[in-house]
Amino acid sequence: MKNIVKIFTLSIIGGLLLASCGDDDGPSEELSANIAGNLNVDVESTVNLDASASLGTIITYDWTVTDPDGAAVTLENESSSMPSFVATKAGVYDVDLAVTSALSTATFATEVTVTSPTYATSDQMGRPAINTVFNFFGSAEVKNGYNMTLPSEGSANATAFAGILDALQTYIGLDPDQFENILGIGNDALAGVLAVDVLQSNKNSATAYGSLNGRALGDDVVDVTLILAFSDQSAAGANNQVKDGLVSDNVDSNDKSFSNSFPYLADPH
Repeated sequence: MKNIVKIFTLSIIGGLLLASCGDDDGPSEELSANIAGNLNVDVESTVNLDASASLGTIITYDWTVTDPDGAAVTLENESSSMPSFVATKAGVYDVDLAVTSALSTATFATEVTVTSPTYATSDQMGRPAINTVFNFFGSAEVKNGYNMTLPSEGSANATAFAGILDALQTYIGLDPDQFENILGIGNDALAGVLAVDVLQSNKNSATAYGSLNGRALGDDVVDVTLILAFSDQSAAGANNQVKDGLVSDNVDSNDKSFSNSFPYLADPH
C-alpha cells in the first residue's frame, strides 16, 4: 500500500514539472535601436548623437559613422549611448548603430547633413583707429553711423577719406597728387582700402591666437595704417623727412606674452 502511495505522489510531482516547463520558450524582451540628436548642423560644429531612447537591457552600443568621402569618423565616447564628433567637412554623414542585449541585436541607420553657412558682415570696425583718427566727419552720431555701415556700402565713404588723406599729407609737406605708398597706390585707391574697414575670417588659415585673420593681438595695425597713409614712396616724397616721425605710434609690443586661449590676455603684473 505504501509503495502505491509513493508511486502516485511521484506521478503528481512529475506532472507538475512537465506542466510548468513544457510550453516555455525562454525569456524575451523588446529591443530596438533609435538615434536622435542635432542631425542638421553647420560645418565645424559638434554633432551630438543620442541613442538613449533605444529600448531594452542594452549591453553594448556599436557606432559606425562615415564622412561624405566614405572615411571612418573618430567618435568621442564611442561606446556610450551619446557619442559626438566634429563635422569637419560639408556633406552627408552616414550613421549606423547596433545595440546588443544578452538576447539579441537591433540596428538603426540615419544621416547627418552638414552645410557650409553663408556669413554676412553686419557692420565695419575692424580697425577702430580708422574711425577714431581719420574719420573726423563730424559728431559722434556720424562716427556711430560709420561703424554700422555695411561694408558693401562702405565705398561711399571713400571720396571723403581721400579728401582727408589729401589734407593731412599737405599739412605735413607731402604732395597728395604725387603720393604713392608701399602698395603702389595713391590716395583715391588707398581711401577705398581704409574706408571699407573689415577683417576677414578664414578658419583654414588661423593666426597665432584664433581664426580671425589679418590681426593678432601683438600686431600693430596702427603702424600699418600710418605707413600706408604717410610713407611716400614716390619721387616727390623721397627726400621728405617729415614723414619719418609719423609712420609709427611708438607703442612697442606687449611686455608679457599673450595667452593662447580666450580672452587672450597676458598675465597681470
